[in-house]
Amino acid sequence: MTDQQKPLWGADNNALIALLAVNLVIAAGLGFMKVTYYLEGFPVADFKNEIYQYVVLNPKNIGNSIWTLFTFNWTHDGFWTLFTNLFWLLIFGTILQNNGYNKHLFPIYFYSGLIAGLSYILHRGAIPFIGAQTSVLALACSTIVLTPKYKIFPNIFSGFPAWLIAVLYFVLTALSISQENFLVGFSILLGGFSGLIYAWLLKKEIDLGGWMRRLFHTINNSLTPKN
Repeated sequence: MTDQQKPLWGADNNALIALLAVNLVIAAGLGFMKVTYYLEGFPVADFKNEIYQYVVLNPKNIGNSIWTLFTFNWTHDGFWTLFTNLFWLLIFGTILQNNGYNKHLFPIYFYSGLIAGLSYILHRGAIPFIGAQTSVLALACSTIVLTPKYKIFPNIFSGFPAWLIAVLYFVLTALSISQENFLVGFSILLGGFSGLIYAWLLKKEIDLGGWMRRLFHTINNSLTPKN
């Protein structure tokens, strides 16, 4: 159930570029609006109340903004958080793409965010939940199952196996979430390890992302101009 070849960087079907682009566009949009509020002399609280709260996951307001269950893991509120998440997204996304799993990047990203978000809502988290860390962790977990022996940077000490890079990321993630609210950390781990389940099922030829690709294909065809 792998792709026949890695898509070109500018290709329409390059899932990694799409994931990176969406995260960057959302971050740039929020940054622009935040700067606009500042230049207009409005307090930061106004930005949070009028814009920010409608893209981050807050169980207290979920009844009025259910869509945040699908937007929170595409949203970042700081440059270094964005940079770190996208750096690791690029690493694990490239590893999976190089091994023919391009079409599975979006489903893994989507499912992990959904599971983490539902967990956070059901446990009634008290602070806003935000960031792509959950989905990046899921991609790292998928790498362990699907491509553990694949080596990156082959010209440096004969390369580093994907499983070692994933373990390094797990350690860094564990250190970072140890400083987070407990429910945030638990939800990140739960959503992240969903990548293991997705990859394990894929190895058994059970593709949980098939319906998404069929849906996207149907939507794309319906929007394509007919001659």
